[in-house]
Amino acid sequence: MTQQQIATELFESARKLGNSNDKRSNFIKLPTIINSLSKDIATLKYKPSGFHVFVVLDPKLREIFAPSFRDRLAQQWLISLIEPTIDKQFIDDNFANRKRKGTHAAIKRAQHFMRKKDNTHYCQLDIQSFFPSIDRGVLLNLWKKWFMKLSYDEETLMQINHVATQIIIQSPTTPYPIISGRAELLSSVPKNKSLFYAKKGIGLPIGSLSSQFFSNLYLNELDQYVKHKLKIKSYLRYVDDMMIFGNNPKELIGLKNEINLFLIQNLHLSLHPNKTILQRVNQGANFLGAIIFPHHTYPRERQIKSLRVKVNFFNKLLDPTNIVLKDIPTGGVWEKYMSRGKCVLSVEAIKRKILSTINSYYGLFIHSKSYTLRKKLFFSMGRVGDNIIPSNMNFTKFCCFKKCL
Repeated sequence: MTQQQIATELFESARKLGNSNDKRSNFIKLPTIINSLSKDIATLKYKPSGFHVFVVLDPKLREIFAPSFRDRLAQQWLISLIEPTIDKQFIDDNFANRKRKGTHAAIKRAQHFMRKKDNTHYCQLDIQSFFPSIDRGVLLNLWKKWFMKLSYDEETLMQINHVATQIIIQSPTTPYPIISGRAELLSSVPKNKSLFYAKKGIGLPIGSLSSQFFSNLYLNELDQYVKHKLKIKSYLRYVDDMMIFGNNPKELIGLKNEINLFLIQNLHLSLHPNKTILQRVNQGANFLGAIIFPHHTYPRERQIKSLRVKVNFFNKLLDPTNIVLKDIPTGGVWEKYMSRGKCVLSVEAIKRKILSTINSYYGLFIHSKSYTLRKKLFFSMGRVGDNIIPSNMNFTKFCCFKKCL
């Protein structure tokens, strides 16, 4: 590609990044950023910069390594060029970070396997410390294999390979990342889940678009082995969470051991020793944020509790008598909107963020058997419930705040 062609693609990549705060803050500088980045890509001089790192607590404690806006553009450009070809090679039962897939599709597929007469049992598997344990050397070799399947002119292939290689070999902690949010939380992250304690050449950063894609590329080796060597038809994977189904518990344990051996020998990973679950299908499965059964699902209690905590905070936030707020939800977006107990957002912005938060929870609930729960939660929301308007009588989402608030 010429520099001009790359620049055109980068402007399209910027559009795909959505309306993030990072994008808005860089909007005026966008032409300058793209001119510089397109030149570096065209001349094979691109190198990623450092990360911003912070810790989230919901749904669990983990490090997030956020790339710079410039690097996010480069990643989006790369993925838009390589994903259409490589994604076609993935198995259909890989549901992570793919178009027309996702958690809800994975849950429906799991239910499909549950309903099969021959599947009386399931075995649920989890890879131990997946992202912090990915061997970037192994990943680079896998990338070189898949890179040969791309159909571009020689110049474009060189540019794609250069950007991909630079992203893969980059150490997330060199240069030392800028710490955002509550720095003391970093010390609470278990060492086996922290990239700050990872061995040289080990670990992909959670928070990068490229990490989502390359993690799929990495575990595609396992998917192909399971489907074509072990010949397990009832198998699905979402990131590092897997389920296999069958009618013989001993055979399922044997297959689990085969999978673990493959992970150890070929990908330098291993299954979590304490997270293997083997039980009958009719007992249900705790999978991807839902309790699933062959014909219905229920939301997890943790999600319901999390929403109630946030609604309690929203009621205090909307109370004009509260000058300084306590009990701020930690490790999420609301923490960064607060400063010394006060919200830095305008009243209208607060309303939009509250609606967005509540609708995100209800968006999860509507995929479960939860009408009674959704209705009950709405009528127990206090000040918030008194002032938000449901879009319909099924309580699937909320459209706006009443003007009187």
